[in-house]
Amino acid sequence: MTIETELVALTDDEGFIKPRTVVEWARNNPDSEVYKHLEWDDVKAAEAHRIDQARRLIVIHVRSEEGERATISLVQDRNSNGGYRHMGAVMSNAQLRLMALRQALRELRRFEQRYRHLQELGRIFEEAARVEAEATAANTTAAA
Repeated sequence: MTIETELVALTDDEGFIKPRTVVEWARNNPDSEVYKHLEWDDVKAAEAHRIDQARRLIVIHVRSEEGERATISLVQDRNSNGGYRHMGAVMSNAQLRLMALRQALRELRRFEQRYRHLQELGRIFEEAARVEAEATAANTTAAA
């Protein structure tokens, strides 16, 4: 079986796949694919959970004077065990700003894939494609 088939098989009578049910099922099925992808070492799992909690604390509580989010986690930093940068430092550095824009556009594309069935969002996706094309053209021009 694949992870997908195992997860889909856990759909309840109301049509939900509940994470708690997945964990309980995996615990009782140690040969399953789902089991292999969960952390069963409680010490490691607890540390990973605390790190996720710290991430949420940073995102929720580090704010500008206007109450806006004041940090950003760039994918490139995550790949090198980095953390969160102050938004002002990223926006004032052309290279970091471009990285943030590319990341935002990738996230927007994932959002589009998830919600493309909602026709009401079509104009947003069209505008995002226009912005992406402009950013790509500007980057190509700057590199030349």
